Amino acid sequence: MSTGKYTVNEVEERTGVPAATLRQWERRYGFPLPERSGSGYRLYGDDDLRHIAAMKRHIDDGVPASRAAEMVRAEDAPARGPRPIEALQRDLVAALVELDEARADRIVGEAHALHPLETVVLELFPAAMIELGRRWHDGRIGTTTEHFASSYVQGRLRQLMSLAGHNRNGQRVIVACAPHDQHELGAMMLAVMLRREGYHVFFVGANTPVADLAAMARAVTPAAVMVSASSLDAVRALADQRAHLDGIAPVVGVGGHGFDEEPRRAELVGAVYLGSDIRQAIQRLGQMLRAASEEGVRA
Repeated sequence: MSTGKYTVNEVEERTGVPAATLRQWERRYGFPLPERSGSGYRLYGDDDLRHIAAMKRHIDDGVPASRAAEMVRAEDAPARGPRPIEALQRDLVAALVELDEARADRIVGEAHALHPLETVVLELFPAAMIELGRRWHDGRIGTTTEHFASSYVQGRLRQLMSLAGHNRNGQRVIVACAPHDQHELGAMMLAVMLRREGYHVFFVGANTPVADLAAMARAVTPAAVMVSASSLDAVRALADQRAHLDGIAPVVGVGGHGFDEEPRRAELVGAVYLGSDIRQAIQRLGQMLRAASEEGVRA
């Protein structure tokens, strides 16, 4: 990456691309990847100018912005090649430990530019949070640092969820966390990927009372309800309110560490354990929904 030396105004003057558009491209497509001055201002390098000019050229030729971004990344790949996700994970952990949000933004932007979104969501973020959790458990970082990192990753996931849009014609899925469960990162990752798959996702987050979840299901008639429980206590709280889950949706799936350590606990809540791997969970959900649809047709 070239050294940053142009301000956003200079880049706008040289390329004709407005500053607001540059920030939008950075947020959505992971480039350009400007450095930050000591005062926090964006500074762009010669490589950034080259990428911006190429992006603008493709769009001027009628190429959609998302496709233009893919073309720019492909054109640049032979020169640099993708930096391994493990290296990006180490850098992201270091940035979050140092409470350097601007640096974390640049690292995540680079990850989006070099790797598929699925890799960023399902590999970069979980690996970083596991390492940070390990450091917190060992006393190497404080609670506030771990909370800062969790809040940062949650913010990035919410942004991705928003960018994925709302497929109002997709099958409806409610994603929630069990009562007393405040750990919603895994559920958020699932929600992001479900939206990417075209589902109409209702993400309701942490500590969801099951009676309220049932009321929501009656209102939106989902094809599936997915509930995460990160501890045995959360599983027990879910089991205590099992009656509200009966008939809530054609498919009721569960996951999270509370079920990962003993999948048969899903029987306690009358649900199906969909596995610890989000990719496989979504694949199995699709299979179950197709089977339920076929059964309905035969009936």
